[in-house]
Amino acid sequence: MRIRKNVNEIKDGTLLWYSKAVEEMKKRDISDPTSWWYQGAIHGFGLSKAAVLAVGKPWSEYSVWAQAVGFPPSEKLVDSDFWQQCQHGSWFFLPWHRMYLQYFEAIVRKTIIELGGPDDWSLPYWNYCDGNNLALNTAEQNQALHLPPEFGTTEPNPDFPGLWIEERAFFSVTHNNAACESSMRVPYFASTQGEPVGFGGQMNTFSHNPGTFGALEDHPHNKIHVAISGAMGDPNTAALDPIFWLHHANIDRLWQNWIQQGNSDPDSSTWLNQTFDFHDENALPVTIAVKAVLNTEELGYTYSKNYPLNTSTETLKIAALTSSLGANMFDTIAATTEPLKLTSTPASAPIDFLPQQKSDTNLKALSTPEISEPTSVIIMLENITGEGVIAPIDVFIRVAHSGERIQVGSIGLFGLSQASTPSKQHAGTGINAQLDATDVFHTLRAHSQWQLEDIHIEVEPSKALGEANATIGRISIKAEV
Repeated sequence: MRIRKNVNEIKDGTLLWYSKAVEEMKKRDISDPTSWWYQGAIHGFGLSKAAVLAVGKPWSEYSVWAQAVGFPPSEKLVDSDFWQQCQHGSWFFLPWHRMYLQYFEAIVRKTIIELGGPDDWSLPYWNYCDGNNLALNTAEQNQALHLPPEFGTTEPNPDFPGLWIEERAFFSVTHNNAACESSMRVPYFASTQGEPVGFGGQMNTFSHNPGTFGALEDHPHNKIHVAISGAMGDPNTAALDPIFWLHHANIDRLWQNWIQQGNSDPDSSTWLNQTFDFHDENALPVTIAVKAVLNTEELGYTYSKNYPLNTSTETLKIAALTSSLGANMFDTIAATTEPLKLTSTPASAPIDFLPQQKSDTNLKALSTPEISEPTSVIIMLENITGEGVIAPIDVFIRVAHSGERIQVGSIGLFGLSQASTPSKQHAGTGINAQLDATDVFHTLRAHSQWQLEDIHIEVEPSKALGEANATIGRISIKAEV
């Protein structure tokens, strides 16, 4: 049984051999399924020349892909059933990426063996979640939030040149971006449109471009992608950054941990029987079903025990109110009436509340501190469209009369450009995201001058936008009926 280990706990030659394999795979033609380029294009491929991968950098999708051996690829290859297949904004997000890692890892291992390396090489994982692990000291937490030094910074580590990519804008993430605890407490895997999102995503069919993200995909997956930025911030180039694979190994590990906490995968035949196409380590085409990848040990690997394996299974407040069976409902109580364009400074959106008689929600429970159990509340940011890689967006509630501002959370707009562009599979209506605001409302209603209608929603990118842009079509507040 191979064990995928925390990269910060590795003392052997795992990263050295990974670096050597990447260098070797980059020498192969883009049409070779075992090449670095082909493997990256399975996730996404694009040739936009817009320099929007990072602020102040000339990097574009085109400039990244133009480095590939054999570029440009044939139109037949670009349009094949093997390229541009990643699943996002879908309940297939987790199983598809597990398949992707499984075949990639086998290709890397075979390459390592051919180079004279070990035959039991396994892909490590980057456990940035440890940045919030209270069992660790401050130095250990900070180490978890930084890319391992083998991956370099503005210059490559000379001993590990294969792990560096010029188009990597940042080399660490924040505690907020690395937080995974709330997603791990969501007790159900899938959700339908209009429900609070499930751990694994929304029920739908093939979904290459994102729409509404599942809990784990939004936190921490998306935020890590756009926090590193550069190639990692764009689905069409992300898999060309070697840290991508360690990031997704951690996401795969979190899914395994979630199951070990006593949660369950869907039992729907639609989900279980869905198949996807890949190539194995011998460059032979393979088709595999979701039901074949649900047990990592049957696939020949497991993960070293690591935080947050023992996260409490106490349900997230919002998650406890609903299930994939639709046990409880949420009603819109307020919304913006105009789109909100993001800038590099805070942008505030006034909220119009529906008359009480037109809402099934008990607004008194939201506004009266004497009611001990707060009504659960979510903030929806809908139809977010734009272009480019944007750092995580912080979302606040601002109280107009006092000027007080409380952060609700943050979202990552990974795949913004793709979600905003109409295609055969997607209408181009943008990204939808949601945040649990229950605790914030519970805090605010304890204030003596608290008035529900006195609030604004404020959004602020954590870094400057540069040439990137985004507009939020609608912000709404939903509460339990």
